[in-house]
Amino acid sequence: MPVPDKEFIRDAFDSITPCYDLLNQVLSLGMAGSWRERSAKILLSDPRFSPKTLLDIGCGTGKFLECFLKARSWESVTGVDFSVAMLKKARKTIPGNVMWLQEDFDALPFLESSFDLVISGFTLRSVQKLTEFLSNVHRILTPGGKAAFLDLTRPRNFWVRLFFFPYVRFMLPLLGWLFSGRRKAYDFLSHSVRSFQSPEDTIQLMKAVGYRDLTSKSFSFGAATLIIGTK
Repeated sequence: MPVPDKEFIRDAFDSITPCYDLLNQVLSLGMAGSWRERSAKILLSDPRFSPKTLLDIGCGTGKFLECFLKARSWESVTGVDFSVAMLKKARKTIPGNVMWLQEDFDALPFLESSFDLVISGFTLRSVQKLTEFLSNVHRILTPGGKAAFLDLTRPRNFWVRLFFFPYVRFMLPLLGWLFSGRRKAYDFLSHSVRSFQSPEDTIQLMKAVGYRDLTSKSFSFGAATLIIGTK
């Protein structure tokens, strides 16, 4: 199944905004927050890397961005999403001086070398043209800057997979429908997790468009993966 058109994705996420954060925790078995916090710690613990400007692409309600705001101060922070409802909630709930922009992350409107650190949580599976997107992120990074993508992935452990695939295939869309009343959004999420390319394929794609020093960190037996690349 190809990535749905932008209008479908925008409408889907607009419709589930009120219960989005709660559902993220429920559907990740309470681990989504930990994945975000651990990702921020990994990125900011390197003494050789001291970013001052930060961009979150597909920021949603701002939960991933919030982990970085709590960890340290920044010269500038920007959150981008194309869901008006998500951005409205982010503005109300996330403290700090953040510029919230409604933009299409397939056509980022930023100048070259604009950000030291670009992050994105659980969005790669919604990107229409992944190669162009990764190349554009590389373009807007400052030299030595880093891009970090946290996303749901498929575990490799046999016993974990026995639980994971039935849960993602059947329980995830069912729970999403019961909590939000919007099944299509979680049908898309379920299918995208089961069919999206592996972290290794994403790393190879990033390498091909110019990233270096590529690393990855898996969480919860591979249910989520953080991929980091440097310009």
